Amino acid sequence: MERISEDQIAQVVRFVFSRIPDTAPLQGEARRTAMALRLAANKQIAAVRFHRASPPEHAAETELHAAASWNLLVAFAQIWHDHPDFPADAAIETFEFDCESPLSTTAPRTSPRER
Repeated sequence: MERISEDQIAQVVRFVFSRIPDTAPLQGEARRTAMALRLAANKQIAAVRFHRASPPEHAAETELHAAASWNLLVAFAQIWHDHPDFPADAAIETFEFDCESPLSTTAPRTSPRER
């Protein structure tokens, strides 16, 4: 996540939010769909920002979630890849996880039995 700049995050966030319609004029399923997209985008953005604001000693604990959230946010943006305002330089996925064990963080963890 370190190679993703604050400017890149801001570009992708602005782009995604500008594509999701305002829910007020919508009704029924269209309204629920727009609300779900906005909620999902907000959750991903929160995870990325939480990681960026975390103290360095907690970075290993939040990095995997932040990288996955960033990648999902980029995937949202890529839905509109053919839009003239698509932030191609900012919408770059990051794959920062251990290939041997992709569901664990990069910091070694000890099990309760090892403590």
